Amino acid sequence: MSDLKTGPARESINLDELRKLQGRQTVITDDRRRRPLWFDGRFLDAQALNAEQNYFLARQSDFGRVAGAGVVEGLGVTIHPDKSRTVYIEAGHGLTPAGTQVVLPNRISVDLAAVAETQQLDASFGISSIPKQSPHNRTGIYIVALRSVEYSGNKIASYPTHVDARRVTQDGSVIEATAVTLIPYPDAGAGTELDQRRQYIAEEIFVGGSRKGQPEDVLPLAMLALDHGVIKWLDLFMVRREIGHRERDLWGLGLSPRPLRAAHLQQYGAHLEDIESRLGSQARFSAGDYFTVLPPAGPMPLGGINGDDFSHTFFPAEMDVELSIVPEDELPALIEESMVLPSLDLSLTGEAQEATSVMVVMPVPRHQLRALNQKLASLSRVLPAARPGMIAKRKPIAALTQLMARRTLAFDLPQVVTADSTWREELGKQPRLWYLRRRNLHYKAEVTSVMVEMTASESEEETQLFERIGALNLRTRFNALLNRSTRLGSAELTSFMASPLLREGSAATTKAVVAELEKADRLDRLEVLKVAERFSEPSFGEGIARIENIADGTAASSRVMDNVAKSGLLPELDRIGRQLPEKELEALTEELASVGSANSAEAVEKVKTLIAEKAAGDTRASPRGPVVSRPLGTVTPVLGSGAFGRIRGPGR
Repeated sequence: MSDLKTGPARESINLDELRKLQGRQTVITDDRRRRPLWFDGRFLDAQALNAEQNYFLARQSDFGRVAGAGVVEGLGVTIHPDKSRTVYIEAGHGLTPAGTQVVLPNRISVDLAAVAETQQLDASFGISSIPKQSPHNRTGIYIVALRSVEYSGNKIASYPTHVDARRVTQDGSVIEATAVTLIPYPDAGAGTELDQRRQYIAEEIFVGGSRKGQPEDVLPLAMLALDHGVIKWLDLFMVRREIGHRERDLWGLGLSPRPLRAAHLQQYGAHLEDIESRLGSQARFSAGDYFTVLPPAGPMPLGGINGDDFSHTFFPAEMDVELSIVPEDELPALIEESMVLPSLDLSLTGEAQEATSVMVVMPVPRHQLRALNQKLASLSRVLPAARPGMIAKRKPIAALTQLMARRTLAFDLPQVVTADSTWREELGKQPRLWYLRRRNLHYKAEVTSVMVEMTASESEEETQLFERIGALNLRTRFNALLNRSTRLGSAELTSFMASPLLREGSAATTKAVVAELEKADRLDRLEVLKVAERFSEPSFGEGIARIENIADGTAASSRVMDNVAKSGLLPELDRIGRQLPEKELEALTEELASVGSANSAEAVEKVKTLIAEKAAGDTRASPRGPVVSRPLGTVTPVLGSGAFGRIRGPGR
């Protein structure tokens, strides 16, 4: 048995046992894993030392294969902004499929005309598949890759090895390096079809699993199209793969490896951005015009949905497409769930497309979802396919009948809020739409989950609410709100006012909510939810807490906070307070104190103007997207009015 504490974890066998195992053909010898056995009296020669080095190189290569192949960090490829034949490769390192490591310590600029081309040979005939072109006149699809190379250098003098030999110089070091190379992609398309070939290559790689043009000893970084040496397009994720274990299709059901699925999503997103940059973000086009296959989930253009009749043009007409509103913090989980499904093959026939279901989602902040649920009967709707060319197919008699029809005078009627107008408004707010492939499974509520209503001590909460209202001298105003509220509006109003944000938070927030509610002529549930939406952003209250913590409590500071509440812009001030650095926030606090310390309508207008100017000039607003905000409570709010009398110094 081997001793794990003193040496290699390999069991040593004697010659007799080796012969028995060889006779049974149960021992396998790896000729690459052969190292010299050193002992006293053995002559040390160069051949033995080189054999030992090769042994460790082989082991390192095997260890590299365990981790998989791909980019570990960096190694991004971008086109030079001023030179159409030059690319930048960022610093980084990765592993080739053969297990060797390639490293770029610094960012490099590469002139493609100076890069050596790896010529692919036809294995059947032993001839070159593509005649070698001039480096300045290359046309076709190429893969930018890194390969590990080594060379000898640093000459030193060698001692004679026998009596008659003379001293000569030999290379004394083996230097490892990384070389940039271009690999022609073996594609049958013509050089004039570079844009069209991109979609077919994506189908070949991400659906067919092709690895053409990717030898084992190179690390592919990007694919590009050259037209007489000029870069037509560069696709980073067509052949680039991030490091990770190579997932196998263990059950033989066609599941593609996860790195390949992730690369397909990234490649599709980059390709879609290139199309939108040429056509415009609002352009309407069919996915089949530029893609042969789509990932199971990903972004889609805003012009893919017509806001007038809510028809779609991006997907095939036979697909079942539905539009839905979802919370933005659930979007990553929805995309992750859909990524295990097959890709969307746009080349299938109409009958095959009918069995495919797609959901287009509009992510919205979670605090807005409840108000939308009250406005809309359902948070999802079916998107019919657009019918282009129907006007051209009209019969002549139909066109003549329409011309002879009597025209009615259109009046400017007041705009009525309908479900379609609400959908249209939310659709116009979206910076990006997303689509998800849906499973063809029947979900049942009793299988997935059931809603359980959580109850608490209502009398205790109401007692705390009225104590809070009385302490802030708002009892008369609050009772007036209840008197002109509907029954559901009164219940929603009481529930909102009894929330921890208003019951335990800043007094200015509670006063601002009451002032907002007083603007409505009649309070129903929807009006209360509209006001609650403005005061329900993630991390709401942290900005006001920072402002109130800057200065000591004085009578002047209380008047300033009252004026902020009356201005109707307290949510905007809270958002600014969450994002400004400490020094800028102190300056803003001083400005508020200088313009809003008086008890007058003029002071309220000055405070309102100041907050509006700061909100308009603030560029730190967090972008919309599937971002999970920090939990509330990271900044402890001050119970009571803020202070603007004087600024606290460090340590106060």
